[in-house]
Amino acid sequence: MSDIALVCTRGFADVLTLARQNRADPYALHVPASPWPMLLPAAWRIEARGRIDAAGAEVEALDAADVLRALAALPRPPRGVAIALLFAQRNPAHEFALARAIRARWPDLRVACSHAVLPQDGEYERTLATVQALGLQVPPVPEAQRGREDEDLLPLQLEQLADRMQQRLVAEAVSSVVREAMDCAAAVFLPDGRLVAQARTLPLLLGSLSPAVAGLLALYPASGMKAGDGFVLNDPWHGGTHLPDLTLVRPVCVDGQVVALVACVLHHQDVGGIAPGSVPTHATSIQQEGLRIPPTPLYHAGQVDAALLRLLRANSRMPDNLQGDLAAQWQCLAQGASELARMWQATPGMSARCAAALAASEAAARAALAAAPDGDYVFDDALNGDGIHADPVRVSVCIRKRGGSAELDLTGCADQTTGPVNASRGAVQAAVAYFARMLAPQAACNDGSLAPLTVLTRPGSIVDPAFPAAVNARTNLVKLLANALLGAWSRAVPAQMPAPNAGEAVVLSLGGVRADGTPWLLTEIIASAAGGAPWAAGGSGVSTDVGNARSTPAEAIEAQAPLRVERVAVREGSGGAGRHRGGDGVVRAYRLLHGSGTISYRGERHETAPQGAAGGSPGACAAARIERADGRIDVLPAKARAQWQAGDLLIIETAGGGGWGQPADLETAA
Repeated sequence: MSDIALVCTRGFADVLTLARQNRADPYALHVPASPWPMLLPAAWRIEARGRIDAAGAEVEALDAADVLRALAALPRPPRGVAIALLFAQRNPAHEFALARAIRARWPDLRVACSHAVLPQDGEYERTLATVQALGLQVPPVPEAQRGREDEDLLPLQLEQLADRMQQRLVAEAVSSVVREAMDCAAAVFLPDGRLVAQARTLPLLLGSLSPAVAGLLALYPASGMKAGDGFVLNDPWHGGTHLPDLTLVRPVCVDGQVVALVACVLHHQDVGGIAPGSVPTHATSIQQEGLRIPPTPLYHAGQVDAALLRLLRANSRMPDNLQGDLAAQWQCLAQGASELARMWQATPGMSARCAAALAASEAAARAALAAAPDGDYVFDDALNGDGIHADPVRVSVCIRKRGGSAELDLTGCADQTTGPVNASRGAVQAAVAYFARMLAPQAACNDGSLAPLTVLTRPGSIVDPAFPAAVNARTNLVKLLANALLGAWSRAVPAQMPAPNAGEAVVLSLGGVRADGTPWLLTEIIASAAGGAPWAAGGSGVSTDVGNARSTPAEAIEAQAPLRVERVAVREGSGGAGRHRGGDGVVRAYRLLHGSGTISYRGERHETAPQGAAGGSPGACAAARIERADGRIDVLPAKARAQWQAGDLLIIETAGGGGWGQPADLETAA
């Protein structure tokens, strides 16, 4: 027991447990529970009444006396007190006042204030630094080491190059959904379109880059590209996913020859359509979702096509954000192309070594398949409606495994829907690629692991929709597909697989007009939870499977929109019971401070609970509601659009993960 107390803003006692909701290894099969509830138990986390806003103004008076009473009631006298209040870096008055009061009561007690320890925005990072300043540390988790039989370091070097591209993309981006949530991805390809390396980031986008590059090459072969060319696309029928995700591709040239391609994809804040954010939950056609861009040249000799850029800007509600984020993508690709060209020139046999890395990953995936028993393995699930109709939308997979190969049969999935929950083939590939990486996590992340897999889809279904299907809300379908593939595979190797994850990633788009008449728009991605595993409980409030976006800090949200984030917490008890419990979901609460605004809510699991495994219980269903300023409560369905007014409170509760194994008390009774 550390005997360190944390004083935080009311509603933020779980800030360390929830962290930024992403995981260091995007292909970790299981996300374990956070160590923070053990290191810093709930009794030692004290919530302080009082708020400072993004402008540094006091909007609620500090109740220091209540904090002193809570400190005096601790089980033992603390060795130190960490004070980490929202926006203390912009106005430390409340932290100063608490520190003075604590030192006056306990003169010998060590006190650390976040504004002094780490004077920057971001409540999680500042809180973490403050408790660490008092000596409270989490032992580092060693990164999984990928064993490569040939000992060739090239795959790792290419992965590190892709990571640097990703870092540049995030650093240069304008929109918070990229800077904070990291809703973007970067990768390296051979000229024939095979992915050879990718950044360790978001599988939902990483897995969809290969179809996008293939769609581009079908119209613009690499042999015709020149140094400084750049291409853009988002069309779901040319390898894209949904319209806000713009993919840019650039050739890498050495001695006048294209030796590789670098690509990145980024979620743009708005590309037109009938709703701000370009993710209308009530869309019934792709034409309602925004501007559709087939593979198109955007850069020539390193210079942007000014006419095409004007067209793109004209179709966005946030043209400066769009232009800035496109520029960030180009800088990412320019850096990657320059580094890779130098590496290619300095490293003998690059093409052959890339081919060998692909072959090694294929061999590892085939070996993993061959080690499992042959059979047909089925898993069924369902989406909660399509945004237009409330009827369940069937998700069904069958893995037919024979020897060192497998057929992934998705033909049992429902017919394409009227609403926008359909997923293009490019989007579906993200779930397939995630499953492929899971087969051999020790191998390099490249397209070699896909070679043993054949994917069957049915044209006109939700996983192979016909034009002009609406597709903007594809995220949760792709998550359920990934979950279903893992669930089906668990029938083959039950001792190696965790219970299903919660299968939900809320995509929330909020918009409105500020008091000065300027528009604002915010997109946030909210995680749910991991399932329990045969060896450990699941993590709470974490991105799982194809998801790995970071949460947006409350301080970032309040700095850019007339919102107050009143609560960010673990949804206690929402994980499924079991020998190893499923992780708990998240509660987030937002209050609109003035004017009126729009809510676009794309959730899941409101009616279909995440399944347990091996006798474990299902996780709790998700929920969302608006608590109106006049006392009314409006319950939201899984896909919803709504209006809200100043004083209204939006509360989102995400689903829990499935439990693994019968709870110990039931096993004893049996």
